[in-house]
Amino acid sequence: VVLALKMKAHCHNTMPDDIDEKGEGGKLLPSQVNGAGDDEQTDSVKTREDLLREMRELRDENARLRASIKKQESSDRTEFPTGTKRLITALISLTIYNILYFVPGFYERIIAFFILLILAKLAGLPFAPMYIPPERRMQMLVIALTFAPLQMIECLLAYVFIIWYFRDNWFVLTIMLGYGAWIYIDKSPSRGGYKRLKKIFRHLPHYRLVADYYPCRLVRTTPLDPKHNYLFGYHPHGIISVGAQANFGTDSTGFDVKFPGIDLTLMTLNLTFKIPFFRELVLAHGLASCGRNSINHHLESKEGGNAVMLVIGGAAESLDAHPDLMDLTLKNRKGFVRLALRHGAHLVPVISFGENEVFTGIPNQRGSFTRDVQNWLQKKTGVAPVLFVGRGIFNYAFGVFPHRRPITSVVGAPLPCPKVADVKKGDPIIDEWHAKYLEALKDLYEEHKSQHGMTAEMRFF
Repeated sequence: VVLALKMKAHCHNTMPDDIDEKGEGGKLLPSQVNGAGDDEQTDSVKTREDLLREMRELRDENARLRASIKKQESSDRTEFPTGTKRLITALISLTIYNILYFVPGFYERIIAFFILLILAKLAGLPFAPMYIPPERRMQMLVIALTFAPLQMIECLLAYVFIIWYFRDNWFVLTIMLGYGAWIYIDKSPSRGGYKRLKKIFRHLPHYRLVADYYPCRLVRTTPLDPKHNYLFGYHPHGIISVGAQANFGTDSTGFDVKFPGIDLTLMTLNLTFKIPFFRELVLAHGLASCGRNSINHHLESKEGGNAVMLVIGGAAESLDAHPDLMDLTLKNRKGFVRLALRHGAHLVPVISFGENEVFTGIPNQRGSFTRDVQNWLQKKTGVAPVLFVGRGIFNYAFGVFPHRRPITSVVGAPLPCPKVADVKKGDPIIDEWHAKYLEALKDLYEEHKSQHGMTAEMRFF
């Protein structure tokens, strides 16, 4: 507001009378040029150029301040602590979450709960303040209820509990065991889930709260023609790819409006569809397994308008999920290029700024002992052993929930791959288009990184 008032006062005091309304090119109106002397014209033009330059500087400063304020409002109120504060916060948080077992009596538990919170605040620990706007409370509640890792555990425990509780009821036991067997023979994950439910679940209103929590934003650089099929590559993986879930797994940030006619299917691990009950929720959102047969099923349509999204770096890339770092596991991953060539699908690079900032991983630089142990476990189990710390419901230092960090997914221009139906592994054309994709991805990152406060160089491994 101050900048706007300054601009208005500056324009009122310094703007000459012979400036045209459009202000293009610093030119005078013909009638004014004819009626003024040469000296007056020169002074007016110089004044106009100075004025326009100052207005541009004020506009740029205003934009920078707005971006800074928006980032500050979206972030947590306190910075992420380290050392002793983090340990004490973790102990107090565990005590609060398990106060049922430490303090007998209902009213005594309530009193103990508030005493712990007050002591934590007096000690300067990063607990949430007593007063938080209701919309932020609602956002945190929705995140806690829809956080995918917790939903997986809850659904698996619910399935085990039902089997144990009804172990003497053969009717219920038969249904549960039959459902468990159906999970392994059902082909829905390779066909893109339940199509009729996809439009409903992708547009559920509570996902708007999920997107506002971070907040998430989707940026389109080039419109996509629905006459073609597309293969989106999402980068980086992060810890659990929360940006991919919010911006592309749902319509909370307006994907259907920005890319009309494109039916996008987000791909995920096949293991996700082996968890009872949770798989039904994932299938209702239209997610599909990231196997080759599943991708072929979605891209073989000749009508166009189909698109799949792969988090190409996979679990291995999650080991490099650290703030202000853009290390991608992509140098030797060329299978997605081969599939795009086989179907003539266009490759679309996607960069999500802020994906690596929502969680804090343990220090595991390449070549360190910790990283060697993680790589060894990944080779043996097939799962990347990622250790990370998020925030809790009542604190900002310890928990499993993501921090409030802005996530902006920028969708780049498509690369029109030719259709080579008989392409095979190792063909030179795969290396050619793989190199083009890496170049386009790096150019997209370099073009937008300064706008999102990134200074790290993109590296491929």
